[in-house]
Amino acid sequence: MPDREMVMAQRILVLLAETPVHAGGGEATGIVDLPIQREAATRLPIIWGQSLKGALRDTLRPQLDSGEDTRIFGSPVTAGQDSTGDRATTRGGVAFGDARLLLLPVPTLVRTFAWVTSPLLLSRLGRSATVLSGTSTGWTLTTPPGSTAIAGETWSGRQALGPLVQTVRPDRALPGIAADLAELVFPAGAAFDHSRAKLREDLLVVDDGVLAELSDTGTDIVARVQLNADKTVANGPFYSEHLPCDTALVALLSGENELLVRLSGLLDGTTVRIGGDQTIGKGLLWCRVHDAASLPRHSAAAAPAPATPAPVVETAPAATTGAAPRRPGGAGPSPASIPPRVTR
Repeated sequence: MPDREMVMAQRILVLLAETPVHAGGGEATGIVDLPIQREAATRLPIIWGQSLKGALRDTLRPQLDSGEDTRIFGSPVTAGQDSTGDRATTRGGVAFGDARLLLLPVPTLVRTFAWVTSPLLLSRLGRSATVLSGTSTGWTLTTPPGSTAIAGETWSGRQALGPLVQTVRPDRALPGIAADLAELVFPAGAAFDHSRAKLREDLLVVDDGVLAELSDTGTDIVARVQLNADKTVANGPFYSEHLPCDTALVALLSGENELLVRLSGLLDGTTVRIGGDQTIGKGLLWCRVHDAASLPRHSAAAAPAPATPAPVVETAPAATTGAAPRRPGGAGPSPASIPPRVTR
């Protein structure tokens, strides 16, 4: 008989960037010497599970005894050898999935900035929630729009989203989705009241191809140099890429329920640091951890289906539609999916 019964469970971990985040992706791309991690197929930003696991382990180590640390994360890197000379390792009781993009902040000419998501990202979130709860959340749109806003007069018409221009229309399903995402992403407390209210007003759902373009052009590229003691340049300049503040990502955690309960208590509502450049203030993220009971599903479930299909973006005339130039190294969306850029 085992000493304890292992009940397997899942949790959704939501990460919200308080500062720019650099989870390094390895090889340089174009002018960017230190790019962030990206998915191979979509080129969307991501934080790999191994990076997430290592960062969480480093953050929580002072709060865990050696037994808890090993039970959750597995053997430490410095594990010794067993009697046969093989490396003695113990598998951790929690599996850490990749942290995938959910919301990306983009600059706008009204209300400073808006959060953008896409049908693909909402679908992924819905699938993770289904794994967690066994039922659908309703975080989808019947007709994937090119660009849709939840607010009428504020966002209606032609709007600049970063370097792109889109025609924005309201959608009846989005207020419920936005309210749910506001409860899902932001920690409890008055400090996040403004952000929750803004997300309910300033959530835009864009076409998957448009999101790919915005995620490639919407990251922070910072030029840095290494100085000698006399303040002369020793090395550089070199360019580092960061996810912007207020980016939201979602990861699925799976494992023993007892360990997930312990992790949830340590992480929910607190901050962790992930990625490089931590000594210059980068990599700070807020954590939310949700189980099936805490998933905000009431708005999505109650939102009535639109009487007519959700409006889609107006197609620009052929003479003005084309692929926007990309930063070197990026794999872009199809030209037909990209609206014209802003010209100044």
